[in-house]
Amino acid sequence: MRLSGIYFRLFGSYRVTCPRRYAERLMNAVMREALPHGEAVFNGAGDLCFRIPRKELAKLRRIIDKSGVLGYSVIGEGLPFAAYRYRRRTGFIAGAALFCAAAFISTLFVWRVEIVGCKTISPAAVEHNLAGIGVGVGNFLPGKDFWQLSTRYLAEYDDCSWLSINAVGTTLKVELRERIAAPGAPDAGEPCNVVAAEDGVIESFVIRAGRGYVVANTAVKKGDLLVSGVIEDLQGEVRLCRADAEVCAEVEKTVAVYRPFAHEVREPTGVSNEKSALLFFGHEIPLPFGSAPEGEGREVRELESYAVLPDGLTLPFGVKRTVSEEFAVHTDYYTEEQARSLARDALEREIARCAAGARILEADLTIETDENGVSAAARLRCVRDIAEQRKIEVG
Repeated sequence: MRLSGIYFRLFGSYRVTCPRRYAERLMNAVMREALPHGEAVFNGAGDLCFRIPRKELAKLRRIIDKSGVLGYSVIGEGLPFAAYRYRRRTGFIAGAALFCAAAFISTLFVWRVEIVGCKTISPAAVEHNLAGIGVGVGNFLPGKDFWQLSTRYLAEYDDCSWLSINAVGTTLKVELRERIAAPGAPDAGEPCNVVAAEDGVIESFVIRAGRGYVVANTAVKKGDLLVSGVIEDLQGEVRLCRADAEVCAEVEKTVAVYRPFAHEVREPTGVSNEKSALLFFGHEIPLPFGSAPEGEGREVRELESYAVLPDGLTLPFGVKRTVSEEFAVHTDYYTEEQARSLARDALEREIARCAAGARILEADLTIETDENGVSAAARLRCVRDIAEQRKIEVG
């Protein structure tokens, strides 16, 4: 619906109907007098129809009188005219006013929390933590500083490395990235040593805290102690600290990928089923028609759509469609050239992943073909930080 249509329905308008033989004369006069009006169309009977705002009725009558148009009609439509017709039905008017007030007030509260980015932690655990800092369904939106609450969440809980809370209409959209701790990594503030994360030859190092055992141009193996968090002073007293260092070493890595000629291809058969449900205040109400079976050879997609007001405000009701599409699976074959190209692309992605944050000194690539597919491998020589903090076990 156009904005003009919404305006006319809320504030009232007059629908003007004019016989076709006077249509050109009337529209020329309307345009000449710059009378605001809606889109002019011909109805099924061939008469011209358009709408004008309520306050322009007197101007329209003057135009019609000057133009000599006969057989026209002017009918009031919209909320003001409907309210006037029901002016003696106080219960109806009070109920409509109460509904409008409730609908407006309800837009000031959170009705739904959507969490995006959970992989290992459960959304229920994140919702529980959010409730601990006062974020959840029922919050009064104008009274919340979500940037400050996002910062507070990261300070009080250690399950996320980044979190953002944004209000989209009446929905809180929580986006997060989980914190992934390395095996044996110490918690913040715990005493720890710095050990070698992999084999290599030390090129340079910077020790920020702890007692160093690292020497430039020497070979180390994975797990070797580089910087100790156990420090003994001149009086012989021992204390523990959190060792910290940057140790750059030349390391060698080998990455390999394989792309077979044969691969499975899924093609839709055109057979699909759909099941719908109404979404209302966070609850699903299944509709009695349609079906969306699951099973082998099918792909199920869930599509949610919510009602949105013209100003972008999302209302807490909508429709959820569960679509199940059937696929046929068959085996296809790459040509040797296609398989070699795919293998090379996959190898480049694997090199970028394995050498992230490193300075590559040399990359020796080999691509070989056998009867089943193409293998691609790379022997990398690069410089990277191999320092890894490991908790000191006291026992």
